[in-house]
Amino acid sequence: MSKKTNPPRSPGRPKADADQASAQSKILMTASRLFMEYGYEPVSLQQIASLCGVTKASIYYHFSSKPQLFTVAITSMMAMGMQQTALRMDAPGTLQERLEKVAEGRMQQSHVDTETMMREANTYLDADQLAQIREAEVRIYEVLATHFKQEMDNGYLRSANPMLLAHAFTSLLMLANREGVRDMHATIADLARELVALFLDGAAHKA
Repeated sequence: MSKKTNPPRSPGRPKADADQASAQSKILMTASRLFMEYGYEPVSLQQIASLCGVTKASIYYHFSSKPQLFTVAITSMMAMGMQQTALRMDAPGTLQERLEKVAEGRMQQSHVDTETMMREANTYLDADQLAQIREAEVRIYEVLATHFKQEMDNGYLRSANPMLLAHAFTSLLMLANREGVRDMHATIADLARELVALFLDGAAHKA
C-alpha cells in the first residue's frame, strides 16, 4: 500500500508581509526622528534609506513621495505624543507633578519648533496633508486643555481659554531647545520643574 502524501502547501506571504511591515515601521521611526531633529528640507530620502539599511526604492514601495512620508511620519509621532500626554495627565498626582512628567517626556530629545518645520514643509505639502498634521497636533493641545479646564472648574487655575494655556505651555517647553538652556540645570527633571513652576505662576489662581 503506497504511503499517502499531502499536497504541497501554498507558500503564502505571511513572512513577506511581516518583513514589509517591519521595514515600513523602521522607515517611519527613522523619518520621524530626523524630521523632528532637523526639519523638512535638510532630510533626504537617501539619508533615511541609508540609516534604515534599505534602498531608496524601498521607501518608494511604501510611500509615494517625501511629502507623503513626512505627513505619515509626523502624524504618527504626534499620535504617540498625544497618547503619552494623556497617560501622564491621567496619572495620579497634582497638576504640577503631572505637567512635570509631560515636560520631561517632551524634552528628552531636541526637536525643531513645529511652526518652523511646518513653514519649511508648507511649500511641498498639499492641503489635505497639511490638514492631517494640524489635526494631529490639535489633539495634543486638546488633552492638555481638557485637564486645564478641569483645574479651572475646581478653582486651582484662574479662568482663561484652556486651549490658549495648552499652546502657551507647549511653547514654553520649546525653550529647552535654546542653546545653553539645558546647561542651566543638572538634569532634564530640574529644567522641567522650573518651567512648570513658571507656567503655573502665571496660570494658577491667585488667592
